[in-house]
Amino acid sequence: MGINELLEKVQQLEATNKQMRTIIDFSSDGLYVVDEDGITIEVNKAYEEMTGINRNEVIGKDIRDLVLLEYFDESAAYMALQSKKTTTIMQKINKCKFFVATATPVLDNSRKKVKMIVTSVRDITYLNHLQSQTRKMELDKEIDAKQGMNHLQIIFKSQQMKNLIEKAKKIAAFPTSVLITGDSGTGKEVLANYIHQYSPQKEAPFIKVNCAAIPSELFESELFGFADGAFTGAKKGGKAGFFEKANMGTILLDEIGELPLLMQAKLLRVLQDQAITRIGDTRPIPLNFRLICSTNKDLRELINKKQFREDLWYRINVIHLDIPPLLKRKSDISPLIDFYLKLLCEQFGLIKKIMPETIKLMEWYQWPGNVRELKNIIEYLVVSTSVPSIFPRDLPEHIRDNWKLESDNENEEYHLSSTAHFNLKKAMNQFETQIIIEALKSSPSIRKAAIKLEIDHANLIRRMKRLGIQY
Repeated sequence: MGINELLEKVQQLEATNKQMRTIIDFSSDGLYVVDEDGITIEVNKAYEEMTGINRNEVIGKDIRDLVLLEYFDESAAYMALQSKKTTTIMQKINKCKFFVATATPVLDNSRKKVKMIVTSVRDITYLNHLQSQTRKMELDKEIDAKQGMNHLQIIFKSQQMKNLIEKAKKIAAFPTSVLITGDSGTGKEVLANYIHQYSPQKEAPFIKVNCAAIPSELFESELFGFADGAFTGAKKGGKAGFFEKANMGTILLDEIGELPLLMQAKLLRVLQDQAITRIGDTRPIPLNFRLICSTNKDLRELINKKQFREDLWYRINVIHLDIPPLLKRKSDISPLIDFYLKLLCEQFGLIKKIMPETIKLMEWYQWPGNVRELKNIIEYLVVSTSVPSIFPRDLPEHIRDNWKLESDNENEEYHLSSTAHFNLKKAMNQFETQIIIEALKSSPSIRKAAIKLEIDHANLIRRMKRLGIQY
């Protein structure tokens, strides 16, 4: 074959490729083509527009590497390569959009060898959103029921909490007033609910009142209610207050230390008489309720400052339950992590695992916000991580930077400051980055680079992400 004929053949091939390219680009479906080795050889405009992935980012890249780099959560093309059969999956692309991807193998004449895989994708993000909303509505009903049960579940392993729960269960059967103290976020409301649910009044109302959230001028009407026509604009027929609503049940006065002195005197009268009188009425209404109060303040100190009545303190402090902070019951941290991880994964329809080294760091953390802070951190980790496993690097910075090392042989604690190891850490990261970049430059794929570095493929991907290395 002469030069002219060869040139003519090349031109014909180029024209055919251009024609095929035009046809492919006119397709309303997104098209993604890989060769027999799983290397990306073509992407059409519809695919780029649907997914936000530029063809130049993926052409020449191994489909398996692109999965590990989180362009997709999984690959229909790779599945079809392995099975040599048409494969349809629901695929998440760029961590946010959902598509139906159908990968069709193109076989040679013997129908034994795959020549290429053509994958068509259709955007079903909106449909998936509607399905998720429907599923969430169904799950919410289950979660509400489970969270009602979770109020009965106080997760613990420590001996301190075991003793406290046993005491709470014993006194639950009696209508005695209870004062629950503890730092913010330790679970005072959960313990109050636990007492109610183990009491003879468990089928009756459990009314929660946050004294810190009620304006001082509204305290009386909110707690004791008002009669018809008690004041201008009063609701016709009057209104029952929180104490009336709690009749035959339990009322929790949370943050009792925030109650104004005038209301403290009126509350004392209610407790003595077991009756309330609505604003604008003269007729007392007899009631039967169990009172639980909670606070994160030192009521004795408030008494000394003349900010809390001593006679009221004696009335509400018949049984005192003090919840220790999480810092003083470290053995409860791991079971609490397991509990909230399972609860939140079920709520959001996710599968996540917190790695042992991450749990270790969380056990070292001081948890100033106690159980409430721990629950919020677990929720953050569940929704913010894009892979199933949660590593120390995924923790918020204030937890990563405040961990401490404990000596096995001494009681003394040694704190690592970031400046103490900054230069060494920086030098190690720079060296690791240089070695990985050199391996990537001299290898046709990430998989080959991992072999050269003698580490696992997924391990290399994780290191690249940590060091910010782009491929």
